[in-house]
Amino acid sequence: MQLWRRRGRLPDNARAQLGLSPGERVLAAGRQVDGRWLVGTDQALVGEGLRVPWVDVAHAQWLPSEQVLVLDPVPGAFGTIQVRLEEPGRLPETVHERVMASIVVTTRVAVPGAGGVRIVGRRGVDGPLVWQVVPDAGVDLAADDVRSAAEETVQRLRAELNQ
Repeated sequence: MQLWRRRGRLPDNARAQLGLSPGERVLAAGRQVDGRWLVGTDQALVGEGLRVPWVDVAHAQWLPSEQVLVLDPVPGAFGTIQVRLEEPGRLPETVHERVMASIVVTTRVAVPGAGGVRIVGRRGVDGPLVWQVVPDAGVDLAADDVRSAAEETVQRLRAELNQ
């Protein structure tokens, strides 16, 4: 008979429902207000019908007073995700750590006009670095001068990192 269960520990039946990849390690788990589980693995944030690789998250924020985890995407990845957790466990800290750990290099580039872009090289589960260009509000990534500045910076960083 189990007298206690550690908070934030994922039950075996919940693990099976999440469809984790073979060898994927659960690092932290949190229970949502509807009773479903959300887990941070070595590869992604995973829930029922949800799989967000760490390289697709531009910013993660924990709102403790509301018990809400907010994920903002890199451009084009997904819409903002907000999840209310009844039992967050170590999930908020783990999400932040995994998002930050995916970043290998980041630099900011000023572009003509107001603002700039942030160039981010991130390590996914497998393969080469994934390069992302994150614009400041109001910066048009399709503008020739912006695209040219971003491409030149990515090429320079690739050369510096032997990519």
